[in-house]
Amino acid sequence: MFVKIAKINELEEGKILTKSTRYTQIGLTKVGKEIFAFEDICSHDGEQISTGKLENGCVVCPRHLAKFDLKTGEALCMPATEPIPVYKVRVVGDDVEIDLEE
Repeated sequence: MFVKIAKINELEEGKILTKSTRYTQIGLTKVGKEIFAFEDICSHDGEQISTGKLENGCVVCPRHLAKFDLKTGEALCMPATEPIPVYKVRVVGDDVEIDLEE
C-alpha cells in the first residue's frame, strides 16, 4: 500500500529529509534522479541515521559509522550486521509515495 510521505520539492540532492509515519521514522533522500526511503534507525544500536551523511550510495550512521546501502538496506561494514528496512518509492504528480507493506 503506497502512502504519500512528502512533496518532491522537499527533497534536496545529497540531504536527508525525515518524515514520521504512524509506525516509524522514515529517511528520504534524492541521489541523481532516484529517490530512496529507509527506516531511520540504525540496526546496530537504534541511533537515528538521518543525522549521518550520504556517501557513495550509502547512508552512514553518525554514532559508530556503520554504512547501509540505500537501495537494499544491506549493512556494508561493522559494527552493523543486520540490514535496515528500505521502501519502494514512486512519484505521483508532485507527491512522493512509499510502499509501507514491505
